[in-house]
Amino acid sequence: MRRRQSACRRQVLWLANASRPSRHQGRLPALVKARANTRGTPCAPVLTVILRTRLRSRYPGPMPTFDVAVAGAGIIGSAVAHACARRGARVLLLDRDQPGAHASGGAAGMLTPSSEADAPGPFLDLARHSLSLWPALAAELLEESGVDPELVLDGVLRVAIDDGDLVRLKERCAWQQAAGLTCRRLDRAALTGSEPALASPLAAAAVYPDEGHVQSARAVQALVGAARRWGAEVQSGVEVVAVDPGGRVRLAGGGTVLAGAVVIAAGAWVSRLTALPVRPVRGQLIGVRGLPRLPRHVLVAGRRGYAVAKRDGLVLVGATEEDAGFDARVTVAATEALLQTGRRLLAGFADATLAHSWSGLRPRTPDALPVLGPLPGHPGPIPVLVAGAHFRNGVLLAPATAAGMADLALERRTPPDWAAFDPRRFS
Repeated sequence: MRRRQSACRRQVLWLANASRPSRHQGRLPALVKARANTRGTPCAPVLTVILRTRLRSRYPGPMPTFDVAVAGAGIIGSAVAHACARRGARVLLLDRDQPGAHASGGAAGMLTPSSEADAPGPFLDLARHSLSLWPALAAELLEESGVDPELVLDGVLRVAIDDGDLVRLKERCAWQQAAGLTCRRLDRAALTGSEPALASPLAAAAVYPDEGHVQSARAVQALVGAARRWGAEVQSGVEVVAVDPGGRVRLAGGGTVLAGAVVIAAGAWVSRLTALPVRPVRGQLIGVRGLPRLPRHVLVAGRRGYAVAKRDGLVLVGATEEDAGFDARVTVAATEALLQTGRRLLAGFADATLAHSWSGLRPRTPDALPVLGPLPGHPGPIPVLVAGAHFRNGVLLAPATAAGMADLALERRTPPDWAAFDPRRFS
């Protein structure tokens, strides 16, 4: 008993010292870690009083109810909520619809840095780093939520359909090898043996053995479930209409939320909560069943499109890029174009059955890079952050985005390689 009291006293003294505003200049890490470290201990009530006393000295107005409020429950917002909750923060995740109801819920779930970066640089580095985080994250999510995101890393084949594609393929593989990517070229004979599901004839391909895909809807479901397990509160059907410079989140219907940090992760609707130049780009894809052979790899044919087989036998073929504003309707023209892509890529495609058509809005900036960091025009002790404009790469970039945003929200620490994605570049 004395040992427990002594340990409790040491913990109280540590927290009283570590959470002093003079030491942390308004930072949250000691407070959040202290709350996580003392849950369920005999001294928890005393520590709670100390925490609230210290917090009151930091916030001139009403006390925040949450450490972090996240606006938007697509894959980015859900991943940020999970990362913050896992570190012990009190998290509120808000969405005007259901989690994953828009682009994240129907995406192909591609994890293909080789296809998304056109040159070495910060974006390729971020994409590769995020891909490296997916195996550990997928295992954590299965354990914490019971939902398998269905991570598959069986490789990507980037195929050349004609001689022009072949020239570009050689050039692309050369600079990617120089940048450190694992890339191996296959001639026509080797390609046929490596991927029997391909239509023929195709000129050549490059194989990227470390890349793959997840089931995006299940990934969102797993992230939300795991965040809830770590104590996050998830509210669906709640629309965020504004975030004040002081960090107050205003909701449709007149409600408000106070948090120690706010993360705007509203996908294609980021521009409605900020002045950032983020616009929606409509992407459509189709799903087919009944192919004689399912592709073993993710198949990418440059800007012509891609095909990827999921565990349940559905083969997704995508995707268009259309300037259609906020119109997310499926169109006959896009479906016909995607059927043509499937016929060019996959053997026996003409006999397959169209089972699925989908359309979603992907957020894009003028430079096609995401916006990650402090939102311009929001000074003060409560950070207002934005995690958006991931365009085609929300699923790929979710793990790295979540880890970096948790650093920013909870520790006020910006990842060292995020300068290229700073939202203030558009100020």
